[in-house]
Amino acid sequence: MDELFNAAISGNVSFFEEPTGKDFNLEQVTERGNSILHLAAKSGNVQFMKKVLDLQRSLLLLTNCNGNTALHIAARLGHLDMTELLITTCAKEQEAAEKFLLLRKRNMEENTALHEAIRNNYYDIVKLLIWEDPVLATLTNNAGESPLFLAVDQGFFKIAHHIIDTVPKCFYGGRNNMNVSHAAVIRYQTSKYLQLLYLQK
Repeated sequence: MDELFNAAISGNVSFFEEPTGKDFNLEQVTERGNSILHLAAKSGNVQFMKKVLDLQRSLLLLTNCNGNTALHIAARLGHLDMTELLITTCAKEQEAAEKFLLLRKRNMEENTALHEAIRNNYYDIVKLLIWEDPVLATLTNNAGESPLFLAVDQGFFKIAHHIIDTVPKCFYGGRNNMNVSHAAVIRYQTSKYLQLLYLQK
């Protein structure tokens, strides 16, 4: 088992061609519930992930002890190519329902992959996720934070602008009964975000 996980961490694709690599159960997980797909997402090695998906596509929706899928991890770490691969693996199989299930999957904090990408300011991944599923901009986590609220609250103006332009009916709610306007005033004390919200719609 250690050999399999080490291969996932290092991105050693040739492992699967070795005699020992053909006898492993690809559904086994670490103590924290991470599959080799989770570990591949952390490593950022697209070729290894592609190989795993070819062999065991069912790992797409598997969650670890924190409720994270490989997509959550790829989005959080800014692996754009890997995020795209995970999504298109569903699309190329014409499994629209599975694709939306993956995109809207929430972890233990009720964060989607979009929440994770916004928290870490990965604009290109935010664009990709919203393009694939605009509904993501309407979903909140267990703190009541919408994607737009997170973007404004953390000062990621470019992301906030994109969300409003792309999904005009996105949700504005935030934690502690606040909304985006509260975050703009409290965090920045500037009219920049209020102008974004009320003048550019």
